Parts: sequence; C-alpha cells; structure tokens
Amino acid sequence: LQDGLTGSAWGDWSLYTDSPLRASAQDLLAGTGGPFPENYWDPAGISKNKTEEEILELRAIELKHGRVAMLACLGWFHVAAGWHFIGDFAIGERTSNNPLVAVTQMPMGSVWQVVFTIMCIEWLLTYVCKPPTDKPWDVLGWSEIIADEDAPKWKEAQVQELNNSRLAMIAIVGLIAGDLATGEYGAGIGLPCGGFCMDFWDADNLYGGVDPARYEAPTSIDKPAMIS
Repeated sequence: LQDGLTGSAWGDWSLYTDSPLRASAQDLLAGTGGPFPENYWDPAGISKNKTEEEILELRAIELKHGRVAMLACLGWFHVAAGWHFIGDFAIGERTSNNPLVAVTQMPMGSVWQVVFTIMCIEWLLTYVCKPPTDKPWDVLGWSEIIADEDAPKWKEAQVQELNNSRLAMIAIVGLIAGDLATGEYGAGIGLPCGGFCMDFWDADNLYGGVDPARYEAPTSIDKPAMIS
C-alpha cells in the first residue's frame, strides 16, 4: 500500500515479515544450513523476522568466525606439536609449545605485525575486493567459477564447511578453557597416535631424551627446560 499524497509506502516494510513476496530464511539458506543439505540449523530462532539482507549477513558472520576458528585450531596444534619456527626466530630462542604461553613470549612488534596484517585483509575484503551482495561469505569469488551452484557436490561442500566451522568454534574455546583450567594443551599431538599409542614412541629418542611428561618450553634452542 502507498500513501496517495507522497507515493511512499505506508508503514515500515522491514517490519512486515508475513508477506508471501518475502523470501523466508529456509529459502535463503536452503542447502547450506546443515547439518544436512535439505535443511538449515537455527535452534535459537535468530533468523526469525529478519530481512533477506540481515539473514545473508548473519550467515557471512558465522562463516567468518568459523573460518578463523579452523585456522586457530590448526595453529594451536601446529604450535603444540613443536613447530613454531617463526616464533623461535622472532625472540631468538625456542618458545613454549603451550600456545597461550607462546603468545606471552612474543615481542609486541611481532604482535602488532599480526594485527596490522588482519586489518589489511579486512580492509581489502570490505572496500577493495567486495564479495557478491547475494553471497557475502564468498570472499574468494567461487561463485564466478562454479559452473552449477545447485550441483549436489557443491551444496555438500558448503554444508561441510559450515559444520566444520561450527565444530572448530567449539573446539578452540574448549582448547583455551582446558589450557587455562588444567595447563593441558594437547602436547601429545606431535606424538604417534596423538600420544595415546605409547608403545610406538621411545622417550630416549623424542624431545632430546626428555620424558614428555616432564617436558616444558626450552629456555634456549640447545637447552630444554625441565619441570623439577
């Protein structure tokens, strides 16, 4: 309906959520919601009474957080396994295998380099290389090269990314909370079978002869520290 004098719509159209002309959350997120391709997951009802733009933006935010969480989990286990050459080089000695401790050992110059890099990426994706309006999560431009976006394999890949993202967000929170509460950070990730197959490793050969149960961050590259 329109105002006969001004020609403008009566009322706030964004509040009229029952219109059959408005796409529902199910239609917008169909095939990409998970946990299965034919439905979408919204137990908290966040998508209720949201506009199309708001729903797409919420999905983009969820995927962004999930992607960061997946990278965080990868980085966590990478450091916990003892592979942190960049950090070692930055401070001139071997940093801790505990990711939370390693962060405190980094010089502020290195930390600000990371922050600046993240800011540059955000600036590029926000102002320079903007993702499609109808797919704000497509930061790499996959929609331009995918021949059939309705193909079952592509839909399945989207669901896999979303479900892995949700799992990673829970996982990184659990890793940080567990480390803060118990000091355990998954040190066995660098051992065969994650440290559970004890018959496969020999304490005389791993960690330079240091028992993993007594292993802590070395104070230098040549002298590993021991827990007394």
